[in-house]
Amino acid sequence: MVRRNTRKTTRQQERIREAFENERVVEIIPAKSEYTDIKTKKLRVAAYCRVSTFDESQSGSFELQKQTYTQKINNNPEWKLAGIYADQGASGTTIKKREQFLQMLEDCRAGNIDLIIVKSVSRFARNQLDFIGIYRELKTLPNPVGIYIEDINLNTLDTNSEFILGVMSIVAQGESEQKSASITWSVIERFKRGIPIIPTHNLLGYTKDQYGRIIIDDSEAKIVKFIYGSYIDGMSAREIAESLMKNKIPTVTGLDTWSNLAIYNILKNEKYKGEIIMQKTFTVDCFSHKSRKNNGEKPKYRLKNGIPSIIPDSRWELVQQLLKHPRRKSKSTTKVNAPKLYIKKIKSGMLRDFIVLDSSWKSKDIYNIFK
Repeated sequence: MVRRNTRKTTRQQERIREAFENERVVEIIPAKSEYTDIKTKKLRVAAYCRVSTFDESQSGSFELQKQTYTQKINNNPEWKLAGIYADQGASGTTIKKREQFLQMLEDCRAGNIDLIIVKSVSRFARNQLDFIGIYRELKTLPNPVGIYIEDINLNTLDTNSEFILGVMSIVAQGESEQKSASITWSVIERFKRGIPIIPTHNLLGYTKDQYGRIIIDDSEAKIVKFIYGSYIDGMSAREIAESLMKNKIPTVTGLDTWSNLAIYNILKNEKYKGEIIMQKTFTVDCFSHKSRKNNGEKPKYRLKNGIPSIIPDSRWELVQQLLKHPRRKSKSTTKVNAPKLYIKKIKSGMLRDFIVLDSSWKSKDIYNIFK
């Protein structure tokens, strides 16, 4: 083995010596001017701006970024403005919801951009894999696109940029993970002290007052009581759903169709007896944002009498016992009537507390509602 390696090395050395002793004529074919001399044409430069919230404190920074980059590009005689791409209220941990960012990438692939200016790596992406993958893709396009990162004065088309960018993206990813860990810690500490986080826009029977306190929505509470009463009386989940649809009562999110699952979720929800179990789900990581059901992987926190109850504890427990033996056919001897005049209020957004009118209502019904 040693002799073979020695002979191979010796032959390579001989070929090199021979090349220098017997000079060969090699013709150099110059690179195309469009790649060797980029100064012969104006660079099409775009800028990317992003802030993660719509807070007034960040809106100023957002507008400042856009105006500054517009002026900077227009004032450079060697640059041509290719666009200002800006996302407001978009997280840096994922690119899926950043519409302007995705549009910018499409314009790069279409050959409409030569260079992207961005304030920092963290403004572009806080996920290392996203950043590395994107800048490598842009670098290998038929019309290579560089990313100029201002705070470190680095262009990704530079030959020495790979290692530096790798380190910088790792740092940015670490910052994002640290921020996510801080938020998670804050939420868990709230849970430990009995401070739940309960959105009511998708919770039938409850709403919030002007101070953010959870209160019972009387109109929706009637539907909850109807569902529990019907199930105790012997109706199946399918029959309850059909009864609600027959009476044109929408779901809490405004859908016309009720599913068996929706009925079962209401029947199993401990909030209706006033009890709150916190951390039923948990986020897998800060980049995918995927939520997973907590089957014991994380602690849970129970708060009794945390919100006003709609269903008495004894009736709720009775329903849990009945749920252990699901019914396919009705065992009901008497039908529980669904509320005929159901008042649906909008729970969130600009139209919060507005009433959704039903075209089938009579003048007398409308009078009773607004009386």
